[in-house]
Amino acid sequence: MKNLLTVAVLGALTAGFGAGCSSVWQESYRPFASAPALPEGSQVVVREIPWERMESALREQEQLLASSDVHWEEWDRDQRRAANEKLLKALQISDDPERVHLIGVSSFRTTDRVRPWDGDLESFARKQGAHYAIWADRYLGKAETIVRQTVWSDTTDYISYEDAGGNNRRATRQRSESSEVPVVVEQDETGFTAFFLRVDR
Repeated sequence: MKNLLTVAVLGALTAGFGAGCSSVWQESYRPFASAPALPEGSQVVVREIPWERMESALREQEQLLASSDVHWEEWDRDQRRAANEKLLKALQISDDPERVHLIGVSSFRTTDRVRPWDGDLESFARKQGAHYAIWADRYLGKAETIVRQTVWSDTTDYISYEDAGGNNRRATRQRSESSEVPVVVEQDETGFTAFFLRVDR
C-alpha cells in the first residue's frame, strides 16, 4: 500500500466542512487508500491530541510541500520518510513510519454535540481498516443555525345548532393547534479533524 501521509496534508487543511446524519465521521470522510475492514472486536485506538499540536503539524507539512523544488510525487524514499516521521511524531504515533499508512481523513464543523469516545468513531475506523483514529477539535465561535420550534395558537369555533325546542342557538368551542416554524438561533460551533491510520502488522 502506498504511503500517502504527506499527500493528505493540504486536503486536511482545506477540506470542505459538512454535517452528517447517521455519522459525522462518515459523511465528511475523504479516503486516501483502501484497506480491508478489521475483524469485529479487533482493537482500534481512538486518541485525542490538542488541536494546536495537529494544526502545527499540518502547517509544517504544508510548508515542506511548498518549499520543495521537487513535486511530492518525485520525492525519494528519504524525503517521504522524513515528512512522515514529522507528522507521526506530531500525532504521537510511535510505530515505524514505513509501516504506517493513511487510510483517510474526516474534517467537519458542527453545532451538534459530538462524542468521539461513544463508539461511533471506533466502529467507523474499524470498517475502514484503520488501527488508529487520531482526532482533535477546536472551538470556532458562534454560528447561526435553523431549528424547528413548535408554536401553539388558540382558535375559537362558532357553532350554530337547533335545540330540542326548535330554537336556533349559537355556541363557541375553543381548540389549540400547533405548527412547526423555522427559527434562526446562534449556537456554539466546533470543528473536528480525525486521521485514520493503518499499521502493517
